[in-house]
Amino acid sequence: MAEADPSGARERLAAGQAALLAALVDGGPDPAGFDQGALDATRRALLDKRRGDVARRWPALAAEPGFAGSFRAWAAGRPTEGSYADGLAFGLAHGADLSTDARRELLRARAQRRRFAVLVDRGDGRTLVALRAPVLGTVIPR
Repeated sequence: MAEADPSGARERLAAGQAALLAALVDGGPDPAGFDQGALDATRRALLDKRRGDVARRWPALAAEPGFAGSFRAWAAGRPTEGSYADGLAFGLAHGADLSTDARRELLRARAQRRRFAVLVDRGDGRTLVALRAPVLGTVIPR
């Protein structure tokens, strides 16, 4: 009796898993042999989980009208970088359409990643300015 090649089987399994993962979260082509309905349902579930994670991290952004659908369309085919980075990238991509509260939330997050900062956001006709310095912290005057 001939022994099976375990390394070849492992390599095929790893390649199949990588193809499935790419199809589900990176916008890769659907791998052969999978039910299309199951793949679509899994994609939706993963996007909804990702949207929920972003919503918990970015509550003002998630409160925007149409956030769920806009985020799903934006995130489809983009690999996740975590809820912080996903929310920031989504917010910056949609900045012109955001409310003052969501813009303030994004501005505060951007400022907090720096020791000293003066950041300006001129969206929706209203200018927001964020100031950040040690001792002062982050201040966004109303």
